[in-house]
Amino acid sequence: MEPNQKVLNRYLNKVCAEVKAKGMHDEIREELSGHFADLMTERQQQGASEEEAQQYAIAQLGDPQAIGRDLHQIHKPRIPWSLLAGVILLSAVSLLGMAAVEAGFGDYYKFPDALMLRQGMFIVLGIAVMAIMYFINFKHVLRSSGWIYGGALMAILFSILVGLQVTNGVRRYVGILGLFFDVIGYSPYIFVVALAGIWNRQGFMKTWNGRTRDLAELSLLLLPAVIYAVIPAFPELIVYLAVSLTFYIWMTRRWIRGTVIAVTFLTGGAIYVWNHLHLRERFIAAVQADHRDTGAGYLNSVIHNTLTSAGWRGQGMGYRIAEERLMFPYTDLFPVYLIQTFGWAGGLLLLVLVCWFVLRMLYSARTVSDTYGRALILALALMLSIRLIYGLTILTGRMPLISIPFPFLSYGQHVFIEFAALGLLMGVYRRKDMLPAGQAPSSL
Repeated sequence: MEPNQKVLNRYLNKVCAEVKAKGMHDEIREELSGHFADLMTERQQQGASEEEAQQYAIAQLGDPQAIGRDLHQIHKPRIPWSLLAGVILLSAVSLLGMAAVEAGFGDYYKFPDALMLRQGMFIVLGIAVMAIMYFINFKHVLRSSGWIYGGALMAILFSILVGLQVTNGVRRYVGILGLFFDVIGYSPYIFVVALAGIWNRQGFMKTWNGRTRDLAELSLLLLPAVIYAVIPAFPELIVYLAVSLTFYIWMTRRWIRGTVIAVTFLTGGAIYVWNHLHLRERFIAAVQADHRDTGAGYLNSVIHNTLTSAGWRGQGMGYRIAEERLMFPYTDLFPVYLIQTFGWAGGLLLLVLVCWFVLRMLYSARTVSDTYGRALILALALMLSIRLIYGLTILTGRMPLISIPFPFLSYGQHVFIEFAALGLLMGVYRRKDMLPAGQAPSSL
């Protein structure tokens, strides 16, 4: 080893000792080595000896501990305060709404005992899950993406075989330690996380190429959609296709192929709905105002009447509404009940909060330079955003009700997977300055 290299290595070791983000050490060493070489060359061209040039270069670079501390401030973990504040506000709205449901219905309406307390327990457990996911290195998720995809398939199979029976003959829930998890409802989140990793892994890119790789990509993309269609699990099918196709087009830039797939599923869905009278009537009643008072459009009529009578201030906490008028005010129609209770002003604040939260999630993807990290944030942000936006569109009274929970707000254990998804998203953001820009998946 040349003497100047020994001097440089000692200097770089002192700098890197101050930088906790080990993923940045190689980049820091490379950059400072380049500056060191340039300074030495410049000094030697002025007639200095090698030893004099070394001393000059080291002096110009500056104190290694001070530089290391400065670099640590640049590359330290970043806390996404805006997202954290947003989820806390959404959780607070959820608890306030559950308290309003309890106060308004009391013993008159059948809902889970201690509704607000139960939702509070779900939120606390959800925050614990979010904290765990926040500190997980998302690079480990990348390396396990194939296993995650296969695990999601096995979990759906397990749920169908031994899960609890629910409506339409579909087994969805699996009980663990007294809690029941909607495995099929959770699975779209898991599939998009897995696909983000699989499509970014260099092993996948090397194993498959050309048309074979295209076929492998499409097979991985469409297999969950086929499973949801066969089960059937139409809410999950709709959400999964909306997210996965958007994500597929963004990653591959294959607009025509993605559009063809979307049109194919839309056409198949339209044919299916048209051939089933009750579904056709529900869809027509939802989108056409003159059909709202029919049997199929009853709930849409309830939504319309409830919102038009709410006023700016609403009916207030404790207002009783007939059971047959607003069914399930703590789940499917929870956003409607919030406006019925707190008025259009409360609904406007909810709209602003949700839109701001969605924009912050999507903006987070732009701040991450790591290819896989950006893809993972986008996949999770789309999954949460589409569900949040659907929850708002219910308020129009013209949206078919397809049992998609309002994330973080409506009652239920679905908040576990939503908090987990947000925790993983924030974990990527946390490390956004701790990894080299544009780090290739092959080095992971």
